[in-house]
Amino acid sequence: MRTMITIVMGALLLTGMVTVPAMAASADGQDSQMAHDNEASASTRGERLSGSAIRDTVMGHRVTGAMADGSRYSEVYRVDGTIEGENYTGQATIEGDRMCLDYGSGETTCYQVQRTGDNRIEWLLDNEVVGEGTLSDVE
Repeated sequence: MRTMITIVMGALLLTGMVTVPAMAASADGQDSQMAHDNEASASTRGERLSGSAIRDTVMGHRVTGAMADGSRYSEVYRVDGTIEGENYTGQATIEGDRMCLDYGSGETTCYQVQRTGDNRIEWLLDNEVVGEGTLSDVE
């Protein structure tokens, strides 16, 4: 049964349908390999974008998606850095190879951005996928 679960979860990870955190330690020592495999899948599943590629890919577009906590969003990232959401605004900056978002609360969160398809991205914190989105043109 454990083998079948491992095969199914491995197939889902390879197709990008699910990201699974490392399971608790097992008696046969597979936990460290699974943790390594999960890190590798986040780093090899898509193309990690540089700062200039983030600017070219995300700025001037709408991104609609969901974060790991289940919250959904639809935001326009203007070329000048203005973020426009439904009933709120913020400011986006590119710092190194990360996109930093500030919604006026005094706290800025900086994400690595990974392209997973022609119009799909993932937001990463410390190499862990914490959100996803679909890029579209601004109306």
